[in-house]
Amino acid sequence: MMQLHVSHLNMSLVGQNLSAIEKIPPMQRRRLSPLAKLALNSAMQTLELTHVDYIVWVSQYGDEAKTLKILEDVLSDQTPSPTQFSTSVHNAISGLYSILCQDATPATSLAGSWNDGLIEAYTWLKTMPRTRQVLLVYYDEALSDVYMEHQPFPAFAMSAMISLAPANLILQSTHVDPAPAYQQALAFNTFWNNHNQTESKVWAKC
Repeated sequence: MMQLHVSHLNMSLVGQNLSAIEKIPPMQRRRLSPLAKLALNSAMQTLELTHVDYIVWVSQYGDEAKTLKILEDVLSDQTPSPTQFSTSVHNAISGLYSILCQDATPATSLAGSWNDGLIEAYTWLKTMPRTRQVLLVYYDEALSDVYMEHQPFPAFAMSAMISLAPANLILQSTHVDPAPAYQQALAFNTFWNNHNQTESKVWAKC
């Protein structure tokens, strides 16, 4: 059981006006993938409100569309784009944020779920005395239908500021859920914004 303080939870969705990333120069912004735009917008929107000591980026699938494009190029005897390759790795969006925003805040990129991100944030807060606030950013988009795990859902990003006190959330269970990670993130957003719900199998408000 872990006690955390969650604040400034926000979602960036496909079709929304992504106003936070307008700070990124237009030429660089146009080169970002749709998923990267959502993730950076959500992160930057939260960072407009408060200071952060560490950033945890987490996604189950990452920018998998870029990896698939590389594989398709290889299968058709074409040379993969170096730019496409360099931005296909799982920590690419974290790196793009630090470069485009010139922010040297230490960061971790995880392949996992929202709860995995909460655990990672909690670990840094408990073990690093100078870390008072951690930005947690979750982002995902559906895999292509060529994958057996394909499940259609709109791409989204969700971020929040995580600290230790005063605690307002208890992570009650770290049981590994076999469901796709994006469902857990969406479930947390629904739980947190439902003022009539104070407890679930995984989380409790305090």
